[in-house]
Amino acid sequence: MSTDRKYLGRMDHGLTKCGRIVMSRWDQPERADNAADLGRFINDLRRSGFTHSSTERYEGDSMPDWVGQSKCNDLNCACQNF
Repeated sequence: MSTDRKYLGRMDHGLTKCGRIVMSRWDQPERADNAADLGRFINDLRRSGFTHSSTERYEGDSMPDWVGQSKCNDLNCACQNF
């Protein structure tokens, strides 16, 4: 039996200061407009004050921590608004 997990692709995330995800998109290199879509996504993040992050996803990965699921102790962090 193989222990290799199936590769699902790359995801781009918008993160709050404490690292919780507020926005996300799947990278789809096969799409002709993928680079433009990524550019718009990153610009939206910057305008909103969030940080861009990218991660490789595999079958069975644990789900990331999204805003609204939990909050940090920093009362000035954007995660407090969700």
